[in-house]
Amino acid sequence: MWRKLGLSVLYFFCVGMILTACSDATESGKEQDEATTKKEIVTEVWNENGEPVTVKVMYPWGEDAFEEHVVKVIEDEIPKNITLECICIPAQLEPLQEMNAQGTIPDIILAQWGIDPLYELEMFEPVDDYVEKYGVDISEFDESVIATYRAMDPEGKGQLIGLPTLVDTAGLFYNKEIFDIFGVPYPDPERPMTWEEVRELAAKMTGQRNGVDYRGFELGLGIKDASLPLKEFGINLTDPETGEVLITDSPEVRQYLEFIQQLYNIPGLYDPEAEDTDKFAEKTAAMTVSWPAYFRWGLGGVPEDIKMIDAAPIPVWEEGGKGPLNYSHPYVLNKYGENKDAGFQVILAIAKVYNRDPLTNPYSEFSETHENYPIYEGKNMKVFWNYDGALPPSRLSKWDEYVNLGEDLHKLSEGLDINEFLRILKEESEIKIEEEKLE
Repeated sequence: MWRKLGLSVLYFFCVGMILTACSDATESGKEQDEATTKKEIVTEVWNENGEPVTVKVMYPWGEDAFEEHVVKVIEDEIPKNITLECICIPAQLEPLQEMNAQGTIPDIILAQWGIDPLYELEMFEPVDDYVEKYGVDISEFDESVIATYRAMDPEGKGQLIGLPTLVDTAGLFYNKEIFDIFGVPYPDPERPMTWEEVRELAAKMTGQRNGVDYRGFELGLGIKDASLPLKEFGINLTDPETGEVLITDSPEVRQYLEFIQQLYNIPGLYDPEAEDTDKFAEKTAAMTVSWPAYFRWGLGGVPEDIKMIDAAPIPVWEEGGKGPLNYSHPYVLNKYGENKDAGFQVILAIAKVYNRDPLTNPYSEFSETHENYPIYEGKNMKVFWNYDGALPPSRLSKWDEYVNLGEDLHKLSEGLDINEFLRILKEESEIKIEEEKLE
């Protein structure tokens, strides 16, 4: 018995020694992995005293615009051994094919028309490795935009497609004069209204006064460009893998359509014959939603003519909710570029300049030092950058563009119920998607 016990003790002692050795080996391996990982993320600093480098930039708006909006903006921000050359061509499929045939190779590209044509021609390269290599803190940039860039990765891996330029943001524009005519208090300058509150105000300010027909709210031109409320949900309309149309089972889409239908049901709010007319610019609509520069390009940009127009926060679906998905046209790296590291320095410089506070950034038209500032002086401009944009799904679906939700909204004003609207739209979208898959 004692012999057996001695053997058992010896057995467990040996096992213990083996397990201890394995544990030590495991810890040692873990330490080696951690050390390797630490070595891999050692960052570099660009040597601006190195050889001169010319970065070729694909930019669509011509030499003069390139000099004004790119070269002058970042000349003090890029390393001094980097110079810029414009390849003034739009990044669309046919121009890209022609450029490639001629043997012209840009290093970086302004993806003004998205990255699909770049991906199709295998010209797209994610910037994750360069972000890590040069120790870039991505949290400096708009969270909604960066998340959207990752969700746009054509390979569905969440890779960062590029870095942002100027971020598109939105707000609620309102005409104080019309509010005064109807005896309605102005929107709160800081607290976002809900879309339901906007609808209630719209109903109060739709009607005739002094022989003029007023509308309480105009969501885009004739409500046909009305996607901002829907963008606050951060959803796909189709499955990114299969292209399956998801709108009939989406509570968010239904909530959005119910809101649109309620707007249409306000007597006098919608005029199908005036769909292409900007009633807010004509000063017969009390409210609309748009981007900050709408003061200039939409309302004429004459300070005296817009003195009764101001801005309030973009409405949200519920108290404390997020605003719409933010977006910014990215600069991306060309996979075949000859100077990708230098190109990344340029992309980074552009992103940092445009990431500064638009109200103080001297290159922003909303800052006091800009020639356009008199248009915005005294306006509640901070509301355009005081909200968090919604976050997208992990992968955005390329098939969503075949669901023409906005173009068909007017059908809801013709007595079509939401279920039938969704059924018809789903069938039409499925046909378009299947046709695209066959091409």
